Amino acid sequence: MRILITGSNGYIGSVLGNYLISKKFNIIGIDKKNNNKFINFKQLKCDLNNTHKLIKILEKYKPGKIIHLAGESTIDNIFNKKNYIVNNIKATKNLLDVCKKQKIKDIIFSSTAAVYKQTNRKIKESYIKRPNNIYGITKLKAENLIIKHSNYNNLNYIIFRFFNVCSSLRNIGENHNPETHLIPIAVQKFVDKKELIVYGQNFNTKDGSCIRDYIHIKDLCVAFYSALKLLDNNKKKQIRKIINLGSNNGISVLQIINFFKKKLSYKISKRRKGDKAILICNNNLAFKILKWKPLNSHIKKIIQDEIKWYNYLKKKKILRKTKY
Repeated sequence: MRILITGSNGYIGSVLGNYLISKKFNIIGIDKKNNNKFINFKQLKCDLNNTHKLIKILEKYKPGKIIHLAGESTIDNIFNKKNYIVNNIKATKNLLDVCKKQKIKDIIFSSTAAVYKQTNRKIKESYIKRPNNIYGITKLKAENLIIKHSNYNNLNYIIFRFFNVCSSLRNIGENHNPETHLIPIAVQKFVDKKELIVYGQNFNTKDGSCIRDYIHIKDLCVAFYSALKLLDNNKKKQIRKIINLGSNNGISVLQIINFFKKKLSYKISKRRKGDKAILICNNNLAFKILKWKPLNSHIKKIIQDEIKWYNYLKKKKILRKTKY
């Protein structure tokens, strides 16, 4: 069965597509951009809001399942609300409408831990949903569209709420332009002997810096693989699951810096709007439903694999710009 990945040109989409190809899945990707040099599966250029083109692609390739990763996600762009509404809500609604017409019954959706209310506790899926930025708000609305669509059209869905996805898989990883995520920026500054900017040191945490739950991209790929198998093995059952994906462990920005043993210089800047002090996953449900464990999501493995990826980019003479 063919699987269609939306947002396949991006970090998670490209890595996941390559991973699933290695597991003998038939993958087709669609994205507004088509410039990722590291993809080894077929990718087509298409905006999800272009209904006519989207229908043509689905009619031609007839995917049995959709992995919906496309969307606006950059926290630094939270003031541009229109992009989030168009790319996270409108695009999801359009995709669901087209899936209904094409009788596609299985979808796996990438949501976010940003949908949850601030708490210092490890977050379960049942915890209060109260996003404090436009990213989280629009992702939660997209979730609700999928749930509503399922109620009317017998759609099977698995909604993954990601915590902080990072690192690389073999010779493919993050290569945003510019890069805005902490792990790849910290590694790049470390390798190139430059200074890292830390946004805020007055959060309500032990060292004053943000605490996040980091999940290795390989563990994320394994979770998607398990979700696809769950859908395949339960074709006569209705599957409707919302599952957190994280390491079950929090690490602060300054703890990450300290991992480099004082070989990474940094300076403190003012905190960014929308940043929560603490986000840590309770991933018990992922183990219960998918038998999934984040085996690679410890800081040593994450940093080592990111260093390998950045050195590979440098060897290929690919300049990865950073925002900070």
